[in-house]
Amino acid sequence: MIRAAVFLACVAMWAQSEMAQTFEVASIKAAVVTPGRRPTPLDGGPGTKSPTRLAGTATMKELLMRAYGVKAYQISGPAWMDTEMYEIAANVGAGASKEQAAEMLRNLLAERFRLAARRETKEVGMYALLVGKNGPKLQESDAAAAEEDEKARAAGGFQRPKVTMGPDGFPQIPADARMPGSFTLSLSSGEFLRTKLFARHQTMDQLAGTIASYLKRPVVNQTGLAGRYDFTLAFESDPLEGTGEMRQRAAPENPGPTIFAAVQEQLGLKLEQRKGPVEMVIVDRVERVPTEN
Repeated sequence: MIRAAVFLACVAMWAQSEMAQTFEVASIKAAVVTPGRRPTPLDGGPGTKSPTRLAGTATMKELLMRAYGVKAYQISGPAWMDTEMYEIAANVGAGASKEQAAEMLRNLLAERFRLAARRETKEVGMYALLVGKNGPKLQESDAAAAEEDEKARAAGGFQRPKVTMGPDGFPQIPADARMPGSFTLSLSSGEFLRTKLFARHQTMDQLAGTIASYLKRPVVNQTGLAGRYDFTLAFESDPLEGTGEMRQRAAPENPGPTIFAAVQEQLGLKLEQRKGPVEMVIVDRVERVPTEN
């Protein structure tokens, strides 16, 4: 009986390992993107409302971010990975973990795109988020309000607030709006993007992560601020900023603040250049067109 139990346990572990290797069913193909129409973003998988179904449209870099659990700036590979879109639909085995689903995606990319990638720690340029000379300009969140908002969000009681365009050319919402967490809005201003972050109950680690996504560089929180805060951050950026690509462009007629100036002027914080070790995913090979389903 003991031997039989051990044998069955080994079979169960083997079956779980096999489940972690591949999706039950998976389809991936080049996406047909209609001008002026936003494709459905990739969503689902373990930890979401659709744990057994991963579906949507994503760039190769976004697929790699999910497959390896890294940020965009941690991936080094061909430039087309930022622009080429792919449509994916995959069934994840019931009970699979996020790590197992990520492994399934890595194996799918290796099979369909001949992906070969490796992890490597490199010394790279980064930024430290620090408190400015005159102290932070941040409003600390009300703990009771944060708890109420969390309950309302879990119950689906939030509606996205009405957005209007402000006289400064940035989006704005009513001062008394109930916000469904933090979100960003961006609009094009010539060759630049004007972005406004509406933050509620946000930590400085979360702010550092948001800034990193725009600078495409690691940002380390060194403010020493441990609370949660409500704030807005409005800045103007070049969509190609941080990609290493240079181009000639005319300055906008009414330029907005850069993200560096906005962080300092609006939040009382600052960004300083540093260098440090960062784990990178180096793409040695990846095909642009997937093999047929």
